Amino acid sequence: MNNEIKQLIQALWIILPAYTANGAPIIAVKIMDTFGFKKHPIDGGKMFIDGRRIFGDNKTWEGFIAGIIVGVLTSIIQMFFEVSISLHSLYLIRGIALGFGAMMGDLIGAFIKRRLGLKPGAPLPLIDQLSFLLVAIAVSLKFIDITFKQFVYIVITTVILHITTNYLAYELGLKNVPW
Repeated sequence: MNNEIKQLIQALWIILPAYTANGAPIIAVKIMDTFGFKKHPIDGGKMFIDGRRIFGDNKTWEGFIAGIIVGVLTSIIQMFFEVSISLHSLYLIRGIALGFGAMMGDLIGAFIKRRLGLKPGAPLPLIDQLSFLLVAIAVSLKFIDITFKQFVYIVITTVILHITTNYLAYELGLKNVPW
């Protein structure tokens, strides 16, 4: 296998818990809506000093927690596929760090969008695609081993995957907008 492709696959494998964490809130909220469960916005409906919501109704505790749980579960599943497993606890820690980082990055992106006056669901190129990833990597650097080249691969691939999966989620009725 070409070394570049191998590095890309390896990098995507490492960051996979952040990807699954980022997608989990959409599914969790759809399930809640289906069964009529109440959602709880993280900001509690409160306004920031600029008079706008801090995050908005789309950022819920249920989605945040679902993202972390799915990130951890993904990391635990990965553990069973690894050939050489030396530290089982590292997978749990990595899953927590990547899941939590992805959710925090998503909140930071929402916060920026609200400050710019953008409504929930409105597009903001690059922030929409990368905020979850960059914060997940920053929070997880101690627990993941990626090269700069792999980081670049992850960023480029994430932009492409994010656009593609969001459109697919829109077509499947999981999202109200295709971005």
